[in-house]
Amino acid sequence: MALLVLCAPAFANKAAEDFYSAVERHLRSLPSLEIGYRATGPDFPKEGLEGRLAFQRPNGFYHDTPEWTLCESGAEQWRYLKEQQTLMLETAEGRSDWSPEAVLLSLNRELVPFNLIATESGDTMLVLDAVSAQISGQVEMTFAANKRIPKEISFKDDEGNSTSRYEILMWHESVKLDSALFLPPEVPDENRIDFRIH
Repeated sequence: MALLVLCAPAFANKAAEDFYSAVERHLRSLPSLEIGYRATGPDFPKEGLEGRLAFQRPNGFYHDTPEWTLCESGAEQWRYLKEQQTLMLETAEGRSDWSPEAVLLSLNRELVPFNLIATESGDTMLVLDAVSAQISGQVEMTFAANKRIPKEISFKDDEGNSTSRYEILMWHESVKLDSALFLPPEVPDENRIDFRIH
């Protein structure tokens, strides 16, 4: 019995690693992906906030929310602040390590599989631990039974408190994305700020 107790975490980790690896391989095989989500948590409005993510291999990234749009294409990045109608041009430095898009695009960089849990509803929950010096806490990705597409991504701090939750409302794989999606909007010259190093 003691041996079973000692081995249980190892079995859980192996199952989590295998599941994690399958999810990662699937995501990396996609030429493009479009996601719609609803975010809830302390930093979001009470009714939640809906956004849209789009990825185009090898280096196109688009994230739209009601307040702003962020886009990366190669080494260039632009951010559009909607209310101010301001466009900021920057050199791309990579996305935050603690965001849904980072979880989906960079699974093996800052997160390691910790546990795989079968929930009472029949879903599968993959628990990931943050291993970066810059971030901490856990990510929980919930999948429908026998699926490799997440239906929810939740972030927790070191104390186990939920910091944000992203419910996946739309998931379209290998879609044809309009190239215009990655082009910055036209704004008056006075509303255009260029932070790029020339």
